[in-house]
Amino acid sequence: MLLLGIAGVLIAGTGFAQGPAEDAAPGQLTIMGPDGKAGPLCPLEGTKVDADIAGFGARVTVVQTFANPTRTPIEALYTFPLPADAAVDRMRMQVGDRVVEGMIRRREEARRIYEAAKSQGQVAGLLDQERPNLFTQSVANIMPGAKVRIEISYVQVLKYEEGQFEFSFPMVVGPRFVTAKTPDNQLLTPPIVPKGMRTGANIELTARLDAGAPIQNLESVLHATSTKRDGPSRATITLSRKDEIPNRDFILRYRVAGDGVTGAVLTHADPQKGGFFTLVLMPPKEPRSEDIAPKEVVFVMDQSGSQSGFPIEKSKELTLQLIRTLNPEDTFNVISFANGVRQLWSGPRRVTSENLGEAQRFVEGLQANGGTQLLSAVQAALQPEPDPDRLRLVVFNTDGFVGNEFEILDAIQKNRGAARMFTFGIGNSVNRFLIDSMSAEGKGDSEIVTLAEGADKAVERFVQRTRSPILTDVSVRFEGVSVDQVLPEAIPDVFSEKPIVVKGRYSQPGTGRVIVSGKYGGEVWTHAYPVVLPARDQYGSAIASLWARERVDQLMRQNWLAAQRGGNAEDTSAIVDVALEFGIMSQYTSFVAVESRVVNIGGKQRTVRVPVEMADGVSYEGIFGNRPGAFARSASYGFGGGGFGGGGFSGAAAAKSLSTTTPPARDKAETKSGMTEKELHEFNVRTKIAQPLRGAKGQQEVQIWLADTDPGTLDKLKKAGAKVEVVDEGLRVVFGIVDAAKLEALAQIEQVQRIEKI
Repeated sequence: MLLLGIAGVLIAGTGFAQGPAEDAAPGQLTIMGPDGKAGPLCPLEGTKVDADIAGFGARVTVVQTFANPTRTPIEALYTFPLPADAAVDRMRMQVGDRVVEGMIRRREEARRIYEAAKSQGQVAGLLDQERPNLFTQSVANIMPGAKVRIEISYVQVLKYEEGQFEFSFPMVVGPRFVTAKTPDNQLLTPPIVPKGMRTGANIELTARLDAGAPIQNLESVLHATSTKRDGPSRATITLSRKDEIPNRDFILRYRVAGDGVTGAVLTHADPQKGGFFTLVLMPPKEPRSEDIAPKEVVFVMDQSGSQSGFPIEKSKELTLQLIRTLNPEDTFNVISFANGVRQLWSGPRRVTSENLGEAQRFVEGLQANGGTQLLSAVQAALQPEPDPDRLRLVVFNTDGFVGNEFEILDAIQKNRGAARMFTFGIGNSVNRFLIDSMSAEGKGDSEIVTLAEGADKAVERFVQRTRSPILTDVSVRFEGVSVDQVLPEAIPDVFSEKPIVVKGRYSQPGTGRVIVSGKYGGEVWTHAYPVVLPARDQYGSAIASLWARERVDQLMRQNWLAAQRGGNAEDTSAIVDVALEFGIMSQYTSFVAVESRVVNIGGKQRTVRVPVEMADGVSYEGIFGNRPGAFARSASYGFGGGGFGGGGFSGAAAAKSLSTTTPPARDKAETKSGMTEKELHEFNVRTKIAQPLRGAKGQQEVQIWLADTDPGTLDKLKKAGAKVEVVDEGLRVVFGIVDAAKLEALAQIEQVQRIEKI
């Protein structure tokens, strides 16, 4: 087994990375419009990403620099993505020349520590995980003119398929569809900058690659890059543009020369915890099968507002090409979903020229608008009785921009039966956690189709995968070495030339072999790989972090609905124990850092949510409608706590979302969203008031987001009962006090866009 040159990469990055220049222009912190006028405040000055890549592993360090150009202290809240499989094992905070190491704590305890420091006027940082690929960074008591840097570090195993490595780094959170039932919708929906503007928060990225063999076909899929070669197997890749907008994934792909990529064994020996290993085992080459079994294929297409424009056209291109690959003995159907679910036919039909023509007309006629009722689409695709003579394949095209991921995964887990689910993520910043997890729960495979790539290769790979998997019924066993807690417990089928990754623990060093068995081309296949588990440490604690992250993922899968609800002590105790022991992020553990000095006596400050860019390729109109100049306060386009109902498909359509295949008849007095004008007005007023304020009583400290801060607007607020204390014209928000009984009157004011509790 060839071990590629991975030494050092998983323990690299121990020094604090340098942030953006200290003399950044003041305007860099403000959203600037095309007319040069300042928009809302952006406390995030910039992000710097340093990735050390070697063999199958990567250590990535992310430094976020927050700054306060205002005259009053602020708290910054920033929602951002990281890779879904990342093991986040380090967080530290720098205030001036002082560095504070973050502590891993139970989520509730970390919040209490942070809030106490915040109220006492200490600079504090809190890192929470909302989803495996979605995080919130909170930084309290950033004083006027001050800067605070937060460093986050993680390790991951690279994707490898068909001879090609891929390193990806997500840069933006796409707009999530949330409903009132999404328990944490406010945590998933950062504000999005207005159309035609940008935040001014740039991103720098450097990837240092040590491939262990001569590098070939090095390609950045979505970004212009500069590459410096440091020999045939080493290269340093940086973003070419210094003002790069962080609105799409960074995807780096490369191959290495020869047939040397045969796998790797990565180990870590700890005196207290014992040994840990990660095995990367290459399966046999793809067999050629002449037998093509008939199948039932259900094509499911996302036509929600986030797919508007180029994404829906890419989805149509992909679906039509996939349909053309069907065999005469197959059956198929097409389902589309937005606010509700539509089916081409009541059940699958045979592949005939007439049916193919009808399917083509259905697909070509789809238009993108509305919400993302992905759960209903999953249920519609899996619930019908299966055809006993055909294997059901469910093919999903979606960007995955929803907030109820765990509920969706639970539905697939419980309703899949014998079907297999293949997911295609359509777009440049898709929700990879959901895309990959849907296929994992569906016992299939996944692929990302960016808007810059053609569908041909994706279609070709799908045909090969579904014709005959390379290796099925996979199992591993060890000989000569004593191992335990080997993960994953159930190894997925191998559909293409990509490795089997196994993680585990060992108590004693030794030399032995791992036996991989399965069915290869319908025949029993077995292969032995040598393995050495050393007594001395080789790759550092990152290998233990990778095992711990895999263990957390396995425990999460045991009860997705508990994760959706926030979990209870019984559901979460095992996850918390693992995360605390190994110092990694999870749904129930957080990093917190507190600077000892008090810098803000009394702790009074404004809370500012960092706005993010609109995901590249996603239409503003598809998410927020056609209101010119409207500030997209929230990245959700559902309703309830997070959404602002910005027009087009807003909260109104979500509230009336349908699960039927045909919409009911509408009265002439109803709006296009299915509500009467009165119902729509009442709904819009109600959803302006944030959930924590609904049902509140007595005097409340609030922040009121406005379309403008003109004197006339401020006068309306005062007449409606608001005591205005502070007006931030750049942020377009006022801070003040109002009796809870007057909240609805405030929400009636046209210029009021959101009322939140301080």
